[in-house]
Amino acid sequence: MQEFDSPWKQISETLFAEMLAFYRGKVYEAVDWSRPVRCLDKELPKLFPEGQTGRREVDKLFEVHRKEGSTRLVYIHIEFQNQQDPDLPERIFTYYYRLFDKYRKPIWTLVLLGDLVRGWRPDCYESELWDLRLSLRYPIIKLTDYEPDLEELLQSRAAFALVTAAHLLAQQTRKKPFDRLGQKLTLTKLLYQKGFSKDEILTIFRFIDWVMQLPPDLTQQFHQALAAFEGEKQMPYITSIERLGHERGWKEGREEGREEGREEGREEGREEGREEMKPDMVEALLKLLKQQNVVLSEQILSVIESADVTQVRTWLRTVINGEVPAALAAPS
Repeated sequence: MQEFDSPWKQISETLFAEMLAFYRGKVYEAVDWSRPVRCLDKELPKLFPEGQTGRREVDKLFEVHRKEGSTRLVYIHIEFQNQQDPDLPERIFTYYYRLFDKYRKPIWTLVLLGDLVRGWRPDCYESELWDLRLSLRYPIIKLTDYEPDLEELLQSRAAFALVTAAHLLAQQTRKKPFDRLGQKLTLTKLLYQKGFSKDEILTIFRFIDWVMQLPPDLTQQFHQALAAFEGEKQMPYITSIERLGHERGWKEGREEGREEGREEGREEGREEGREEMKPDMVEALLKLLKQQNVVLSEQILSVIESADVTQVRTWLRTVINGEVPAALAAPS
C-alpha cells in the first residue's frame, strides 16, 4: 500500500502556516507568526514504552505562540490517517495526555482523514465508568468533503487548494494511468501559471509527484511534456532537479511510498498495448482536449471511438505536448 503519511508530513512542515490558513483559518489568525515556530516531532522520543505494539509516534508536532491567552506558548499536533482505524480516537487521546504530561501546556490536535469512506468521521474519544465521564473532541478534516469543490480548488491561488486537489485526483485516477498522466501535468502547469515562487513550486510538486506516481514510460512522457512547458516559460525548475539528481531526501522519501506504484506500473505496463486500456486513454484524451478548448463534435467523438488503441495513444502523446492532432481539430 502506498504510504500516505510521508508526503503530508513533509509538506505540512515546509508549508505549515499555509496549511493552517487553508484548513483552519481561525487557528491561523490566532497564532503569532512573528514568533519562532518549532517542529518538535523529530526530537521526540517515543511516547510509549518499547514493548507496546502498534503505531505510537505523533505525525507532526509544532510549538507556536498565540496572540492572546493566559498561556501564550501552545502545541499543535497534526495527525494524518488514510484508512479506517477503530483505535484512532483512543490513540488521539493517548497522544494528547502524553503530550500534555510532557509539556504542561495547551495542546490542539487536528486530524486529516484521507480515506474514501464518507461516513467515517471519528472526532471524539469518550470513556465512562459509574459517575465518571471523560470526553475529548478534536477537529477533523475529511478530504473527500472537498470533492464537490474540485474546480474551485484548481482555480485557487492557495497552496493547499492544489495539495488537496492532488490528493483527490490521485484517488480518482487510481488504476487509470493515462488519465493520471494528464491530470498530473495539468496540476504541475498550474503551479507556474499561478505565480508561485520557485521554492513553492518545488515543494508542492514533490507532493504531487509522490501521490500521483506513474509507470516508467508515462513518467518519461510526463517529463518530456514538462520540459517543453518549462522551456516555453523559461523556468526549468523541476527538470533541472531531475537532471541533477538533486535533493536526496525527496528521492529517498518517494522510494518509501513507491512499492504500490511499482506493482501497478508493472501490471499497467503489461496492459498498455491491449485494447482494454483504450477506455482509460480515451477518457484522458477527452479531458485534455476540453482543457485545450477543443469542441468535441459528434464527428470528432466518432473518430476517437473508431480509432484503435495505438492511434489513441499517439493522439494522447500529441495532446500532452500541448498540440491538437489534425484529425481531432475542428474544421476551420
